[in-house]
Amino acid sequence: MLKINGSRLWDSMMDLAKIGATLEGGVSRVAVSEEDRRGRDLLRSWASPLTEDFHFDEVGNMFFIRYGLQPEAPIILTGSHLDTQIHGGRFDGAFGVMAGLEVLKTLAEEDIRLPCGIGLVAWTNEEEARYCPAMGSAVFVGKQDPQSALDCVGLDGKVFGEELKKIGYLGKHRELNILAYLETHIEQGPVLENEKIQIGVVSGAQGQIAMDVEIFGEAGHSGTVPMRLRKDALVCAIDIINSCRSLVVEEGKGVFTVGTFKLEPNSRTTIPDKVLFGMDLRHPDTDSLQNLSNLIKQKIKEKVATHCCQERIEVLFQKEPVVFTESCVKSVQSASDKLGYNSLLMPSGAFHDACLLASKVPTGMIFVPSQKGVSHNPTEYSSPEQLEKGANVLLHALLNLAEKGALLK
Repeated sequence: MLKINGSRLWDSMMDLAKIGATLEGGVSRVAVSEEDRRGRDLLRSWASPLTEDFHFDEVGNMFFIRYGLQPEAPIILTGSHLDTQIHGGRFDGAFGVMAGLEVLKTLAEEDIRLPCGIGLVAWTNEEEARYCPAMGSAVFVGKQDPQSALDCVGLDGKVFGEELKKIGYLGKHRELNILAYLETHIEQGPVLENEKIQIGVVSGAQGQIAMDVEIFGEAGHSGTVPMRLRKDALVCAIDIINSCRSLVVEEGKGVFTVGTFKLEPNSRTTIPDKVLFGMDLRHPDTDSLQNLSNLIKQKIKEKVATHCCQERIEVLFQKEPVVFTESCVKSVQSASDKLGYNSLLMPSGAFHDACLLASKVPTGMIFVPSQKGVSHNPTEYSSPEQLEKGANVLLHALLNLAEKGALLK
């Protein structure tokens, strides 16, 4: 049975990880930095000899295309991103690109030409760690205007388009005839490892609602205001958070996080009169996501009244759940079964380039386990064996889709 070279895949991963390597063992290779340029150049040196067509578009997305039996045939695209968080890990994003590269190497070694072309893509700025919003895949599918991305000012005050030009990857838009897109990724969560599952067959991605909640109480001396007369914004906020968390836990499938928190006047001897915290709510089902959001807003109002406080709720953004294409999901499942790997059909808890591609072309994803579910962290880790299995599934899923290309759309 045709398989990729696992040791070569691992070596590619580790060679790429040297660019932007940190003392903690991770990688800091943020978008359109000098480290990003070096990573792009390394990928280009590896992938160009395997393909007949290379170009990069107006926001720096890189495309390498190995022609099918007919050069004008449409392509199946695979890949992910090379950029990392400011102090990120070696596997997030990079694995999807290196797995696609390894598939190209395997096809070239075996001199295999498929009915359709195979394309490898490295999307620009998926992490949005330095520039936000300026996501390359969002521009590609028409969800973001290219000029707004190019004009984006980063955390360091530098303009995205100017920095992209400086590293030599400011290109031009080109239309591509894409049959499907597959992305391979580390899970970034603990499910596969905990369940001892080798492959995650990704069904789609959870929807997300992000909101800021501000609670207004009344400041007072911590020693002189009786407990029964207080309008304590912090106590109110804690009650809200615990109650909303219980709502989501009881529902069973959603996840709820408060990741930012600020209180005023932030004095040990003063009752807090203002608290601002950020909520992140996610669910794989559209109706359930909206229902939970409504219940949370209702619970906030109830608790605010109980504590004699006031509230302000601001929805910052909402992303609808994504459902991947059945033919792509089945191709991943079939490939995993053929290779003898156990698998789990699961939604993605995190957002990926694939979630945007799904709005334009048939899309699927493959997950491999992440040690302890850690990601966006220097300790992020997936083993060579886990990566090899994921890349093998990618190879055979692509072969499956190539055989069924005419049926995809």
